[in-house]
Amino acid sequence: MEIEIHRAEVYTRVSNLPRHLMWVTNTVQINLDELIQHETGAVTVLGSRRIRLRPRGRGFTPRQLAGLLRDEHVPESPYLGRKIALDINQQFAFDSSLQQQQPVFVSVNVKLIRERTLMPPLPPPDFLHTPPSSSRGASSEVFQRLSQEQGVKSRDLVGKNETQCSICIDDLSKTRENIIELPQCLHVFHQDCLFEWLRRQNSCPLCRRAPYEL
Repeated sequence: MEIEIHRAEVYTRVSNLPRHLMWVTNTVQINLDELIQHETGAVTVLGSRRIRLRPRGRGFTPRQLAGLLRDEHVPESPYLGRKIALDINQQFAFDSSLQQQQPVFVSVNVKLIRERTLMPPLPPPDFLHTPPSSSRGASSEVFQRLSQEQGVKSRDLVGKNETQCSICIDDLSKTRENIIELPQCLHVFHQDCLFEWLRRQNSCPLCRRAPYEL
């Protein structure tokens, strides 16, 4: 069984254009790399692109940036739109040298990373009563507590930043499957996907934090 986790690394830098270029509009230049990081440490580069966006007006809204990225067929455009807009507006708020009335040049370096981990298939377990086959996996008590205490409804995820199961990459807000929100880090997954992972590794698939502190 191969588990694939998607994550993005985003680095944003904002600078005012020189005064002699005041006629130039706001520009967002995105250097986008898509790659696969294997469990062996090897990296496969799927492709690299340079994208230039011209947001309308002087504001940088998540919806506007996400729409421009979607037009460029960029994966994860809603997430990237929110992240880039947040980075830009935070730099405006905390860097007094930036003037919002002047056009700006925004340089963004993005890495869209797929982490692939190959796991041998196992027979379907009775998660709540069968102890994990590996000493690294979660205990039966962890499975039981998560099932009883951490279940959430798909409708509760509408409007939140995290609406995708990072293990199977399906949309959680539209699923009918059971959903678990981990108590420490608040990352959310399909229950079946998460329990399959926890049988082998007692940690969150995204941040590696244990579900419950010892």
